[in-house]
Amino acid sequence: MLKKFRFYKIRGLAWLLILILGLTAGCRVNSGHPGVMAGGAVEARSVMSFTVSTEDPASSRFQVVFRYEGVQGRDVELKMPAWSPGYYRILNFAANVEDFKAEDGNGRVLTWEKSSENTWKIKTGGTRVLKTSYKVVAKGQGVAESQLTEKRAYISPTGVFMFVAGRLNHPVRVTVRPHEKFTRISTGLAPVLDEENTFQAENFDELYDCPIYIGNQEVLTFNVAGLPYELAVEEPKDFNREETISVLKRMILAATGVVGEVPYNRYVFIMMGPGRGGLEHRNSMAVFSGLPRVEDRRSLQGWLSFIAHEFFHLYNVKAIRPVALGPFDYERENRTNMLWFSEGGTVYYEYLILKRAGFMNREEILNTLSRIIDRVENSPARKMESAAQASHRAWEEPFFGSEKTISYYDLGAVLTMLLDLKLRHETGAQRNLDDLMKLLYRRFYREQGRGFTDGEFRAACEEVAGTDLSEFFKYVYTTESIDYDKYLGYAGLKLEVTPGENGRRSYSIKLADEIDGSQLRLLNSWL
Repeated sequence: MLKKFRFYKIRGLAWLLILILGLTAGCRVNSGHPGVMAGGAVEARSVMSFTVSTEDPASSRFQVVFRYEGVQGRDVELKMPAWSPGYYRILNFAANVEDFKAEDGNGRVLTWEKSSENTWKIKTGGTRVLKTSYKVVAKGQGVAESQLTEKRAYISPTGVFMFVAGRLNHPVRVTVRPHEKFTRISTGLAPVLDEENTFQAENFDELYDCPIYIGNQEVLTFNVAGLPYELAVEEPKDFNREETISVLKRMILAATGVVGEVPYNRYVFIMMGPGRGGLEHRNSMAVFSGLPRVEDRRSLQGWLSFIAHEFFHLYNVKAIRPVALGPFDYERENRTNMLWFSEGGTVYYEYLILKRAGFMNREEILNTLSRIIDRVENSPARKMESAAQASHRAWEEPFFGSEKTISYYDLGAVLTMLLDLKLRHETGAQRNLDDLMKLLYRRFYREQGRGFTDGEFRAACEEVAGTDLSEFFKYVYTTESIDYDKYLGYAGLKLEVTPGENGRRSYSIKLADEIDGSQLRLLNSWL
């Protein structure tokens, strides 16, 4: 799943300007329109293909047909995934399947049985061509669930497309039949040349990581460092298009500058209006979000931090990831101790990205980090659960913590800040968290095509620091109180604690009373 995309350096990309700028696939034509990139289409070679119809939005059901040519064996097992990567919950997508049927290439009905909650076992009778059809109830509310309404068809692929057991690495095509009122298709999948509304994935991992949005969205296309981007906006009404694109460009440059290389050849922002949350994907994001008032600083910061978070996940959790988070087991929980870094570290980076892009200043980012510390230290679960434990238990606990579990987003952001300060301190402000990200990206993603273990992550941190980091990792694996003043002191800062009502305390990062030259250099190198 890691070898499809070419890798582009941020500099030296002038030759890429020959790419066609359009990115969104129009529903009636598959070339010469937004959606097709020169050199981006994939030649037809798949023997597995889906056709999904969105032609009956009133039913809130997709009609899906799966065709498998080159069948081997007397039985074929089709499986529906139980969850969607990035959304750490078992969602039981199989429960949405209705009216399942199977036949051979000549239309002869084949017998099948439901052998498990998410498995359909088909007796092939020796046929070489298998055709199945089924409906999928699409009444989801969240970004990990599919929807079919009069306004939009949103396909969350893990909840719509079954896979053949043992064949996740097989290439696959998807053809979309849109409702007559829908005029555009937005997706990170590559279009197939000369086949209307048809897209190709190198394997099911890629298919499952590329949502498909069909509707009447407005599509804006733009380039950053020679690479094409698409912004697909549902019911945009009045918003400043030029300024919004300018904001996104600055965010993209700041985010991709962390590693200095991008693991995609095009990127799609799917924005479907107000709703529940957002979800990262390898070369796209799907979010429910209004558009910002770019002239309102707080509105812009709130929106852009959300978008920067989902965008930076293409590095931190997609490319740079714990070994448990890809390749995936789509039938059960994929647990890791590292969500504190994959999610919490991304929270930390979203604010660094805004700072580097010029949308936050030092005071604003320190105030934001203070509020996160405040939430962590006032959490009822602060002494009940470590960051590693909260990460591992993510599947059965609320995403953002509760009275019994700490938020791995918040605690992870705090720990990642401490790690960054420690790396800067130990190297005389010569190395920092960006260097760690570059190392993890190169060593595990580029060179080995895999995720890292907990031990390998620690070893990489210590390699960048040039010293043992036992004290820091103690905070990851235990609930021991953090020595904030020590770590903040590296940058000439301190943590002020003010007693409040009902046992709560207020936490605020401030400049220390005295600050020396080395502390000031570290502070300036950081913020």
